[in-house]
Amino acid sequence: MILNMKNKNPGLRLNIIASLLFLVLQLSVINLFAQDKKEAILKLSFSQTDSTKTCIATLLSDSLPVIETDVHLYVKTLYALLPVSKVTATDENGEASFEFPTDLPSAKNGMLDIVAKVEKNEIYGNVETHESIKWGITPKSEIDWANRSLSASRERAPMVLVVASTIIILFIWGILFYIIFQLVKIKKQARVINTVSTS
Repeated sequence: MILNMKNKNPGLRLNIIASLLFLVLQLSVINLFAQDKKEAILKLSFSQTDSTKTCIATLLSDSLPVIETDVHLYVKTLYALLPVSKVTATDENGEASFEFPTDLPSAKNGMLDIVAKVEKNEIYGNVETHESIKWGITPKSEIDWANRSLSASRERAPMVLVVASTIIILFIWGILFYIIFQLVKIKKQARVINTVSTS
């Protein structure tokens, strides 16, 4: 029995040593890849003329422009990020210029949260920045009676459809009330007939 225990211990020790060596190797490989990643900063700026709105994302690393790196532009919505432009690569100044849509709806105050991202880059990893600007179109609360259509919301349905559905609903309720009235009338007549026949 003692011999068997002695034989098992060296195998157990070898397994523990092998596991520790494997763990150390993994950590060193992770550190090596982590050291390869460089730090980068992404900045957003905006310019506007009469007809166009432009977002400029500037990518810098060690205060130097980063060239030929793809930048994505999004607008932050309630549930996800909405892409608003094609992916654009940075130029020799580290700038990626995006033409922003002029008809993007927003909350009541017109503010939009714009997000610029560098995604899964081999050198810089994921870099992100966001800025808020009043470029959104605020939805009108009043009902526009002139522009009614079948594809619009309930408040902007065509008047013909609203009138027709109201008439149909009133007609159905009218029939129901008429049937109830006739049933009550029949019940009263049955009582009168019963009292006459008993007397």
